[in-house]
Amino acid sequence: MKRPQRIAFIWPNDGLNDDEFWAYLPPGVSWLTTRYPGTLEGHGLDRETFLASAELGPMIAAARLMRPVRPDVVALGDHAGSFIKGPGGDEAQAAALAEAAGAPHATTPATAMVAALRHINARRIAVTSPYDREVTDAGVAFLEAHGFDVVAIERQSLSDEHEIASQDARVWGDLARKADRGEAEAIALFGCGIRTAGMLPGLESAAGKPAVPATAALVWHACRLAGIEPCKPGLGRLFTVPAAAGKTHRLHQSLGRHLSSGTKSFALSRTPPLFAAGSGTWLTDTEGRHYLDFACGSGTTVLGHSHPAVMRSIREQLDSGVTHLGPHFHAPVQIRLMERLASVLPPELGVFHPVTNGTEAVEAALKAAIHATGRRRFISFEGAYHGRTLGSLALSHARGSNAVLGTLVPDTTHLPYPLTPEDIGQLTVRLGEELARGDVAAVIAEPVQATAGMRVPAPGWLRSVRQATEAAGTLLIMDEVFTGYGRTGRLFGFESSGEASSTGIVPDLLVLGKAASGGIPGAILAGRRDILQGWRPGVQSSTFQMHPLSAAASLAVLEELLAHGYPARALAAGERMRAAIEAEAAHLPGFGGISGTGAMIGVAVTDAAGDPDQALTWAIRASALANGLITWECGTHGHVIGLVPPLTVSDSEIDRAVDILALAFRRAR
Repeated sequence: MKRPQRIAFIWPNDGLNDDEFWAYLPPGVSWLTTRYPGTLEGHGLDRETFLASAELGPMIAAARLMRPVRPDVVALGDHAGSFIKGPGGDEAQAAALAEAAGAPHATTPATAMVAALRHINARRIAVTSPYDREVTDAGVAFLEAHGFDVVAIERQSLSDEHEIASQDARVWGDLARKADRGEAEAIALFGCGIRTAGMLPGLESAAGKPAVPATAALVWHACRLAGIEPCKPGLGRLFTVPAAAGKTHRLHQSLGRHLSSGTKSFALSRTPPLFAAGSGTWLTDTEGRHYLDFACGSGTTVLGHSHPAVMRSIREQLDSGVTHLGPHFHAPVQIRLMERLASVLPPELGVFHPVTNGTEAVEAALKAAIHATGRRRFISFEGAYHGRTLGSLALSHARGSNAVLGTLVPDTTHLPYPLTPEDIGQLTVRLGEELARGDVAAVIAEPVQATAGMRVPAPGWLRSVRQATEAAGTLLIMDEVFTGYGRTGRLFGFESSGEASSTGIVPDLLVLGKAASGGIPGAILAGRRDILQGWRPGVQSSTFQMHPLSAAASLAVLEELLAHGYPARALAAGERMRAAIEAEAAHLPGFGGISGTGAMIGVAVTDAAGDPDQALTWAIRASALANGLITWECGTHGHVIGLVPPLTVSDSEIDRAVDILALAFRRAR
């Protein structure tokens, strides 16, 4: 049987933070420690101290003690001591330690951090440091000498090693978030005495980029030098290990063999990425490739992947042991969600019907409207998308391959979606004529048509529809499965464009889904009391209707959106995307214009005659995917590339996404 890999850890004598390194160590590794005089008790964390601790003599003496156990790798545990002499000093340390211990490999924290940052393909770096300016500047100069661009620095200037070790991990997380000003591609955390294990996923999620502490980098690099792929869940992107290429191939084969062809899994690629980890705007596939997620789980992960507040809320509910109760009983978190929603919605929409997803929420709205009015006909709009079950499909305009199903129930009339001010007058006349027949239960509308290509209606159309439905005694259903929860720049789309504030527009029923539960299945129908408390018990029920885990995620999403002003961030992100696209892609062949509002932007693709070009759209999206950008499929002719990032997206991530998209336009021809 093969013996465990042995890593000799040569540690400056204080040993204050050994447990931090053990936290990163994967199973199957023997970790052997010996010590040497380094930054001694009472010594300050200054350049002179670290120059003294970098002297090879004491390190070599400690390393020789490891020779009898035949280590595979020697790892030095003094970060500042490994970069203080500048580039080359770390290499001299590693070579001397390897020879003294009789080991084939050795590494230092400075060497390991360079290797780790290169591994995650990061060039622009934000730095946090516990050291004073002079020592921090030496570490920054070391990174810059290895080709990195340090764009931001935050330091603590702590007095000694005990002060570093006494700091809680959250301190370093807060400092890292302060250092990251949006330009960096990764955050480097200096210091082998700092505590970071366990907080990295939350930090990476909040920052939307990987974080590399010196402690983590040292363990990671030592393991790789020993021939071990370090993998420990919950310790950040560096410790998320890709599957072997053969395994990924087998998984693709299995997917193709077992998955229904009615899904969209192979619409863009026969070998779509298989994702193993997510943090913020980024996804990592099983082969270690990183992708900017500008599809956002079809608009669901509005706060990005593994957002710390959402994950914490889910874990707390999971730890309670109450994960599901069925439709007859409730957990407190479900009630808190309804109370919080009621506090931010108009008073008229203070009653809720929980469901499992957006399509089911639409179905519930249809049934509620029929029960409330006794009528069975509906009015929808051209380009509408309300779901793929039979009832919601009847309301949807573009049915694609489902057109073969023929006439569907309920009976639905589709009116033109008004895109210009002139369309409003024609719509008003036509809508009045339809409603005058007296058989329409409800008009259902999307504030912005996402699936149709991020189509924004002409100003005033909501006012026109609301006035017409009120005059006819017909209900207005607002489908905000996509636009709800901050995507348009307001918390809900019907509030946007100033229409709600100026005219008091409030729908009778409001459909919420996708972002409403932060990436976990869950949706909700909000409505008037006389409608949603006017039908008989049990007439509309489902087993998993916004179950406790979904409710916990939904409540966390709502609180985060409100506490941090993310709807306003949607507007800023949209403006940034528009400006970047205009600068980088608007002049390229195939570019057909920009549509959308807030953080839901569409880029149309057209041929030389200006007509929709679905084939070219597919080619551009496939090229973007191959280069690390996930986009969303939309457009009435499948000719619009949807850009739907989380509201936590940084400006640098937007710029990188647009660069990839522009490159895809150039290459797809």
